[in-house]
Amino acid sequence: MAAEPERVPPPADATLPEDPARLVQHAMRPAPLPGDVKTFFTRRRATPPGISWFGFRSLWGHLRHFLASAIATEGIDSRDWMRPDPPEVLAGRVARRLGADAAASITEALGRDLWIDYLADTGEHAGVTEAVAGLVARPAVVPDPDSGELVLTPRGDLLVFGGDTAYPVATTEEIRDRVVVPFNRALDELEDGRPRALLGIPGNHDWYDGLDGFSRLFRYKRFAEEADVEPVMEKGEEGPLATLSTAARFTRDFLAGERVERVDALVIRGYRPMQSASFWVLPLAPGLHLLGVDRQLKTVDAQQRAFFRRHRAAHPEAARWILLPDPVLHFGKPSPTGVASADALDLDPDAEEAFVLSGDIHHYRREELGESLHVTAGGGGAFLHGAPLQPEGRNAPAVQWPDAKQTDALLRAAPFWVAAGRAGLIPHIAMGLLFLPLLGIGGFWGHGGLTAAYLTAGAIAAVVYAFLGGIRSGPAIPIGLLAGLSGAATAFVPSVTLWLLSWVQEHLGFEPSALIGASVSLLVAVLFGGFTFGAYLSALTKLGLEETQAFTALAHPGFKHFVRFRVRADGSAVDGWVIGLRDPLAQNEEPVLVDRFTWRTRGAASPEPEPGADVAE
Repeated sequence: MAAEPERVPPPADATLPEDPARLVQHAMRPAPLPGDVKTFFTRRRATPPGISWFGFRSLWGHLRHFLASAIATEGIDSRDWMRPDPPEVLAGRVARRLGADAAASITEALGRDLWIDYLADTGEHAGVTEAVAGLVARPAVVPDPDSGELVLTPRGDLLVFGGDTAYPVATTEEIRDRVVVPFNRALDELEDGRPRALLGIPGNHDWYDGLDGFSRLFRYKRFAEEADVEPVMEKGEEGPLATLSTAARFTRDFLAGERVERVDALVIRGYRPMQSASFWVLPLAPGLHLLGVDRQLKTVDAQQRAFFRRHRAAHPEAARWILLPDPVLHFGKPSPTGVASADALDLDPDAEEAFVLSGDIHHYRREELGESLHVTAGGGGAFLHGAPLQPEGRNAPAVQWPDAKQTDALLRAAPFWVAAGRAGLIPHIAMGLLFLPLLGIGGFWGHGGLTAAYLTAGAIAAVVYAFLGGIRSGPAIPIGLLAGLSGAATAFVPSVTLWLLSWVQEHLGFEPSALIGASVSLLVAVLFGGFTFGAYLSALTKLGLEETQAFTALAHPGFKHFVRFRVRADGSAVDGWVIGLRDPLAQNEEPVLVDRFTWRTRGAASPEPEPGADVAE
């Protein structure tokens, strides 16, 4: 149902935290989702820019992942110092931050509905993050999920980050430049002076830094100096020279035995962190509790298991709204880490009427698994993951954004994007390192030797492709066949180039030097090798063999979103509105209403929905 500009909510509403007239003045009115397939998207540079995921900056992130995984395997856990707050203590702290006295739950303390804004996978392209922050900062007039009547939704009392705060590694510097500064710039224009609370759970990219950057944004500061809590409005130095300068300064201070100065707190304007650990339980309303879970890089640790089980034993009647770093259903299929997290919480999705909310996959998807509702909302600012392209049948979600038709249209650009070097130069360098030595060896035997060298390079490429495609854990035969075809294509075009050079020499009387011939052949091998690599990743996604790598290479900025929730004061239901931008870097891009739904807690009555309303029972 479209939001009609002439219709506005009534002038007073006890469920709103501030003056409705002021909210209406600044409110956005998201339009219904358009039904067309969009083919052109704005890509403009920002500082810092989006990550080239096959570039050297990303390689740094992969190395940090490797080191963090090795450390975690040895049992060194950055959570060992943490002492999670008892749920009633955390609820009291949040209530006081919102201007109320402590009570058993937040809505009981406030005496009204509680509003929550949620986003995950946030800090990559600074311009995209700022566009999403501009959505979060504004109230919205949207249809009620039950009746379809327009309701006014304010900016949330509570802002919750669902993991992977910044990329490629969520260091203090990356979080500052890719999240805090863009948010503060957006909020500076729409600041209303109201105090709000901040919570978060870490994802794997937060753990690559051992939660150091994460803790500086989300950890409750009891004795912070006023200077430490001023919102940052300017980014730090950028570029390789700045990185080398920082490394040199840290090395010098370390060797001299001097204290290395680091920012104590990262502050988003108007928000204050509330948590003392990376995991927590917050009583939202009578009989409704919100659980924030941290699985580190692999599994939920013993301390958390004990914490959540004690809470479950003390409140067996409470409905559970669970925040996970990654979904139980990964592109519609069970995720090993997500399923393991659910098991650690003693969650049986088929039997318990829980609400599981997660990010990690960078798209929007709402579906049911047994009695539980599952929402994946990873559109906070990072590159896009598309929808599965293979038919899902009875397992199809109620809503996904972008849909399969739009995903298919976007995917076609991936081979050209990789070939042009826009995804980074590592594939081209790898192709050059693969072909150059073989060309040198094969050159001793003329064109026949060079052809053999290319075939050898193609065979090596096929093996590498197979491992990148997941042949060890996925369906071996189709991945192997596709890798073999891609390896053959990698070798075929340079071989044709050699044949064309021979034809020119024989028929046109032009005899290029050996250096020119080898250079042209190598250039073709590198460029077409990049194209073949991108096409191989796209084919994996097209066939449903692997869902992420092609869109990682494409680094698409579109289809960003956040979710605004209304927790009803009596705890009977949670209403959700998903508000997004199809082309967030375009000038004057209007928001769209991606989805609206209601999750009803146990024992709550379920009224018949009006036409156009989506109700998740």
